[in-house]
Amino acid sequence: MDRTAADAYVYAKACGMYGRSYTGLKAKKLFEIKRLQDLWTLLFSDDVPVVPEGMLALLLERKSAQQVVSDYIVLLSAYDSPDPLARALLARYDYANLKSALSSLLLGNAEAPFMVDLGKFSIFHHDKWPDIAAMTAGTSLSWCDHIPDAEEEIVWETRIDNDYYRLLWTSLKRLNRSDREAADALIADEIILQNIVWAMRLRVYYQKTAEDILPLLACNGEQDDERLCGPAREILSWPLDTWEPWSSWQYKWLLNQHEEGVPWFLDPRWAQLSSDNYLYRQAISGFHQKPFTAGVLASFFRIKQLEEQMIRVAAEGLRLGATEEQMKEFMGGGRNV
Repeated sequence: MDRTAADAYVYAKACGMYGRSYTGLKAKKLFEIKRLQDLWTLLFSDDVPVVPEGMLALLLERKSAQQVVSDYIVLLSAYDSPDPLARALLARYDYANLKSALSSLLLGNAEAPFMVDLGKFSIFHHDKWPDIAAMTAGTSLSWCDHIPDAEEEIVWETRIDNDYYRLLWTSLKRLNRSDREAADALIADEIILQNIVWAMRLRVYYQKTAEDILPLLACNGEQDDERLCGPAREILSWPLDTWEPWSSWQYKWLLNQHEEGVPWFLDPRWAQLSSDNYLYRQAISGFHQKPFTAGVLASFFRIKQLEEQMIRVAAEGLRLGATEEQMKEFMGGGRNV
């Protein structure tokens, strides 16, 4: 199929998939359900597995992740030669698979962990389990060649995440001008916001210093690092319990609310939810405004990621006995629902 025909097919097919996804107003259905079995029936056509609820929630999350990937591969396969950004986006699951493999090896598990099947689009050789060196051989992560200890695992996970975002950015730069312009804002903002939230988490939860954090920012030292890392660098020395320095910041819309006279402390989880919501709305806008460009798959991928996140929250909420309102509150007080 030539590029023009493939673009038209992908947009039409993606519109149908998007229309069936549980995002926006339809996401409310996920949080209205009272039993995990009913959630499974809503989402999937096959029979509900006869397993304990804890296992059913896990199977439901795994199946929803696989469904996102399978739907995306259907679109990707319409092209004789998919563009580099479209392939790089899918690599997010491959990198997550690798981190799962490392964690499982570190725990001494004899069986391979669950890994989302990417078929021919997989970067790593997952069939080589448990030989981690063979799994990463010939890839940009070939340095990941032994079982890490607990401290090394944290460093490795950061390096793996950063390698993914570097792949994403360099793949974007390889596109032709119209495709690059269609996807640039969404990809750049994802990296910028990822860096901001990561810096917040490292400061709040791990008491890391600016010197510790700088090397851990995605695309640090790259040609466009001021654009991608600058906003995160800016906040590395600001006090975590004083509103004033943050009050005029370009990205203050990420922050948890401040009330005059009420103690305030930076909340990274609030920032993460605000970031997800912003990227989701940006993806919807890009999906409809630039229908026959690389922006379609970039937007569709972000929309389906949010759906997967919604399903995970609903499944975990039902497993833990959370109410509908509690689950909505976890997702940001209805901002994402």
